[in-house]
Amino acid sequence: MEPNSVQPSNQSAFDALDICCRIIIQKMGSKVIEEWRVSDYNKLSSQLGKQTKVYLSVNTLKRLFGQLKTPQRYFPQKATRDALAQFIGYRDWQEFELVSLSTQPEVTNPEGFEKLVEVENPIHLQRKSNKKTYIYTGLMASLLIALIAWFVVWKAEGDPSDTELICENPFGNVPHTAVFKLKSKKALKDGDEYKVDFMDEALQSPISGKKEIAKFFRNPGVVYATLLYHDKPIDTVSIFMQTKGWVANSGNDTSRAYPISGLQPLNPKNIYVSKKQLDSAGLATNRPFLVGFSNIKPSNISGDNFSFTCRVFSEQNRPGTQCVETTIIILGAIHRHLLTLNRSNCVAFSQYKFSEKRVLGSDQFLGALAFDPINGGDIEIRVENKKASVILNGKKVLSTRYEKSIGKVMGIKILFSGIGKAVSPKLQDLKTKEVF
Repeated sequence: MEPNSVQPSNQSAFDALDICCRIIIQKMGSKVIEEWRVSDYNKLSSQLGKQTKVYLSVNTLKRLFGQLKTPQRYFPQKATRDALAQFIGYRDWQEFELVSLSTQPEVTNPEGFEKLVEVENPIHLQRKSNKKTYIYTGLMASLLIALIAWFVVWKAEGDPSDTELICENPFGNVPHTAVFKLKSKKALKDGDEYKVDFMDEALQSPISGKKEIAKFFRNPGVVYATLLYHDKPIDTVSIFMQTKGWVANSGNDTSRAYPISGLQPLNPKNIYVSKKQLDSAGLATNRPFLVGFSNIKPSNISGDNFSFTCRVFSEQNRPGTQCVETTIIILGAIHRHLLTLNRSNCVAFSQYKFSEKRVLGSDQFLGALAFDPINGGDIEIRVENKKASVILNGKKVLSTRYEKSIGKVMGIKILFSGIGKAVSPKLQDLKTKEVF
């Protein structure tokens, strides 16, 4: 995204932008802005995009931090300013500007940033005259009054974090229609801006007041429905589509699912479906497709202390498919772990996600996760006290930590691009030795 430059009506807007930039630099680490390289800007762009859905190019970020010379000082458009404010914890730019310019928080000034602004805008850092000081004092007082008034109104209306998302029937089989409603200590209004995000399993839906919404889920697994207020998450509930042992389903996209053999249990020692079974299910195998094996049920196994082992086989490239993926998902009651593996020439599409800790192959080179199980390959995932390790064909290739528990293990999913096979998957609690 390459936002257009606009020009603010007063200097205070630039002051707020300075503060915002300094906070962002601090958030990204200890490196001073003059030492940033393209990789640092790409990292910021990626994190900003994931959090706000606004992606800024390297050149835009360089202009923002003054590393790219422009005829006049760069000032981004409103959508970009809102994203920057959200990235550092505010609802939008207006809220950040009110708070930052009223309170003038102490922010460590990264070395080189003020020097840079001085080169770009020599007048900006000169001492203000007494007249300007009086003007700014009056402006700050007005902004502070407005902020206090907004806070009083907000408290009168109630804290949105007091609102909970309730699922009236969180446990079901496949397919399953789940019903959702809001519960709050305050009186809910129909105009309140609440939404529910269902990941990739259903469309995001608005919800308000006493209104209920129903969602249809066609795939075995666990869906983490997140309640959003002004697009910020405030609560999450889980919905469980259970199975009777290992079952298979497939699809060409996320809009349709094809139960295979009526979701009848498969042999847990040799989990596989044939092309004939896929054809019988109505799947168009002449186009790229996924085959998913799922085993979903409650357990007492800790999602933060377990070992998972499995031998997998994948097929060769299919027409229209350059990269053949193998994905393992461990579904917890609260969150999940996910590991996507590719062959060495496709590791840009590999990723791992252990609870909140996520790394994409497009952001960081994951060559160690190269995996080609055409002739069979062994996968082991081991999690001990929130420290996760990945072992491929007997070699440890990844070790990382995460902070947020995923709760009890509620299911396992094994996904293949095309037809694949899983042999004797086993998940066991490291402490109790309970086997899933």
